[in-house]
Amino acid sequence: MKKILLLFITGWSLINLNAQHNVTLKVIDNQDGALTNKVDDNNETNVFCWAGNGAGTLYAGDWWYPMYNGEAGRTGGLLVKDNGVWTWQCTFENVAPGDYWWKPYMKTLGWSPLRNLYNYDENGDLHFSVAQDGTVSGQTSLELPLTATNTQQELTEELNVYTRDKVIVVANVKQGEDIFLFNLSGKLVSKALGNSTEVEITVAQSGIYLVKSGQSSIKVFVK
Repeated sequence: MKKILLLFITGWSLINLNAQHNVTLKVIDNQDGALTNKVDDNNETNVFCWAGNGAGTLYAGDWWYPMYNGEAGRTGGLLVKDNGVWTWQCTFENVAPGDYWWKPYMKTLGWSPLRNLYNYDENGDLHFSVAQDGTVSGQTSLELPLTATNTQQELTEELNVYTRDKVIVVANVKQGEDIFLFNLSGKLVSKALGNSTEVEITVAQSGIYLVKSGQSSIKVFVK
């Protein structure tokens, strides 16, 4: 009985070790396609991506993968339109656990990275990871427009976050609580200790940043 149980546990461990999972990447246009599509140029076929890691891409064939349906030989792409929101997406099946990154492109930019038009990160790479149990973490979607709101300031019950040029100001900070600053690719840009009620963090690049402290998480746009 013990031998059978041991064989079962060993077999289950091997299955978990080699488990593969599905991952969906998305570019979300909240302005009815106005930010990512041109009716007279690559209409509804404009957005695509590269996805993979140092070992290669998550797919076979050409270096790029469509984030829309109808491309011959590429069945994972899909363009979804719903109540003024266009979602360009692609799903990759049987993705092994590991660390990956992806970069969206637009044909109307001369097949150049979307980051050239919407400056969300220094190099445009968006990072995500797949855990052994299939949990996907990191940045698997990019939402446009980049600004979280139309104002330069966001509030929660605990934090007040705003910008002055290239300085992000975090007010109402709890004493001794760490402030973490991430860019939209999921990389940690800065960490500061809340040793006063207001903390200033200087950044080198414009774009959207995510401020985290305790249970609060706020996006802020730096021009």
